Amino acid sequence: KFLYRRVQFFGGQYYCWNQHIQQLGTIAMQQMIIEAISLSNISFQNNNYPRVYLVYDPGFSLHLLHTDWNSVPSDLKSLFKNRDPIKSEEFQNKDYFAECLAWLIDIKYETFMKIIDETKFILTENFAYKLFHVHERKLTKLALIIEGDTGVGKTFLLKFYSLLLNSKNTNDPLQGNIYPRILENSHRFLLDIIKKNVESQPNILAAFLRHIQPKILDPENDEETEAEILNQRRMLLPILPAAPAQQQNDGPTDDILLKDIKQSLEQHRFNKNILFHIWRTTMSVSNENPTILHGDLIKSLYDYVTNELVNYPLIKSSCRLEELLQNSVSSSVETSIEIFKEYLFYSQTKPLFYRLLLHPGVSEEQLIEFMTPISQLAREVPQIEIVVFFDEVNTASCLGLFKEMFTDGTLRGKSIPKNIFFTAAINPYIKISEKTQQVHRTDYIVHELPQSLNYLKVSYGALESKTLADYIFRKIAMFQVNSTTNSEKTMPLDLYVQETLADSILKAQEFCEYYLGHNSVSQREIQRCFNLINFFWALRYDDEFKFDQKTYTPNPIRCIALSLALTYYFRLPTKEDNLQRNDDKSPSREQLAELLSECIADFQSIVQHELEKFVNTNNFVIPQGVAINQAVREHIFSIVVSIVTRTALCIIGVPGQSKTLSFQIVLQNLQGTQLSAKPF
Repeated sequence: KFLYRRVQFFGGQYYCWNQHIQQLGTIAMQQMIIEAISLSNISFQNNNYPRVYLVYDPGFSLHLLHTDWNSVPSDLKSLFKNRDPIKSEEFQNKDYFAECLAWLIDIKYETFMKIIDETKFILTENFAYKLFHVHERKLTKLALIIEGDTGVGKTFLLKFYSLLLNSKNTNDPLQGNIYPRILENSHRFLLDIIKKNVESQPNILAAFLRHIQPKILDPENDEETEAEILNQRRMLLPILPAAPAQQQNDGPTDDILLKDIKQSLEQHRFNKNILFHIWRTTMSVSNENPTILHGDLIKSLYDYVTNELVNYPLIKSSCRLEELLQNSVSSSVETSIEIFKEYLFYSQTKPLFYRLLLHPGVSEEQLIEFMTPISQLAREVPQIEIVVFFDEVNTASCLGLFKEMFTDGTLRGKSIPKNIFFTAAINPYIKISEKTQQVHRTDYIVHELPQSLNYLKVSYGALESKTLADYIFRKIAMFQVNSTTNSEKTMPLDLYVQETLADSILKAQEFCEYYLGHNSVSQREIQRCFNLINFFWALRYDDEFKFDQKTYTPNPIRCIALSLALTYYFRLPTKEDNLQRNDDKSPSREQLAELLSECIADFQSIVQHELEKFVNTNNFVIPQGVAINQAVREHIFSIVVSIVTRTALCIIGVPGQSKTLSFQIVLQNLQGTQLSAKPF
């Protein structure tokens, strides 16, 4: 299948019209065979995967994906006139990996980089080649099963790929009949209403313009915010002030305002609030002036919304909207206003990436229930590509159903649409000897894959030290903290701080992998560090508020040390703990602290000083008779920071380690009638 996709190159214009490149067919065919073999057996378990590939766009023109020009075969170099494409003027100031992948997926480079910026995705060399392989698998209609430890970036990679895959249709104006344009189409609907219904009724038009004028000309002073609109349980008609009789009958029409409204609707310049006010005002004015107009308006809105839902299967309507549309027989002016509100504010675009986390309790019926609406959507919109991701497949008890979906393309005998790309993730299956003396299991309780699924498997190992370092440095380069002079602005860390953070995270990751097992840490720990740094960067003690906000500068090394302590340091026992348990194998905190002190001088002292400054009787109400020992300090500190940063926390220890007591102290200082009087 990989080779078949490649030989289509010989039917394309690039090959058929070639008059300049000697031996193009021979050289390309040799490279195609090499690529097909490598892609069929590729493994990202280590860094020894192939790095030289021809990249074809849909018209089968050629790019060259590589990392080292010296590693490119001489015959292949001749296709590019022996000049490295990376050094050409075309690719100056561009990410070459992004350019090649954009070429392969057939989207603009600018679109690719926009998605990177929006998702904060780190396109390292390793991830670039993984994305290349994922798309090659998708083009050959082969399902992909990724084998790897938890936290190696499988889910985020596939979500990012799904965004790339569908960005062409999302950003292509010619695909307006596929992707919902709720805001744009609502502008056009209201424009038609004004032209066809409102303008033909002079009294209605004059009243409409009079009441909508303040919303259009002075939207900043609008007393009704979007939140207030959304919180209204029932759409009551606004009370419209009556106009003088002469103005009602023969007052001049504000032609300038009318022209401005129509022009803004044509150019899609209004936000949702103003669109809502236009519709509500139209309905209110028509209701105040007894004509047959408001009945026509109610029907027009009903027809518009129902047609939108039928014509755009990707629109995900709210349950309330569906309920209102079903009861449209007795539709009133208030109901019509609420229908427009529900459609405008609550309608969303259905996702094109679906993930299901599996476990032994998931049955075949639940899988079918999960797949049914996805298959229906894929049939309704065959132009889109839906990525379905099954996580931890080999924990499930119904592997036979996955074999049918992945290899046969059917579900209980019914064919699955071709525009669904199946991906899955599994944890490694390792046979452990029953005679082992090991106390902590580093393996996963999973089933062995059947042979029919085994050939779809590709191994994603944990990132090696060099790759991990690249990932950390690039992630830190994108990391922003709040400015100390303006909280609404963000800024990057200083270069020295970036290097300190990168080195310390890398050392901590490698330490845990070596002593606790390769699956004891992952990319999640790295992200957790960044989240915690943001918290400690913004943290102010009561006595620090006396400083001018513009002159106060947080200590970045302190922020890094505390984030490392919560992520890596506190999970380890002390030397004393190991001695009491007669444990000479588990690593101690002191060992990690000694290693981190190479990057952060006096690491242990910084952490201990902050613990004592944070947890004391000045900041917390401590029950009488309770001593603030080291365990209590660490527990309270960890619990409070975890609550504020929404970080999951699990405190493990034998009875009598003050775990429950610490939680009760935090609860007393934070909640309801027990709230502490302490300003901290």
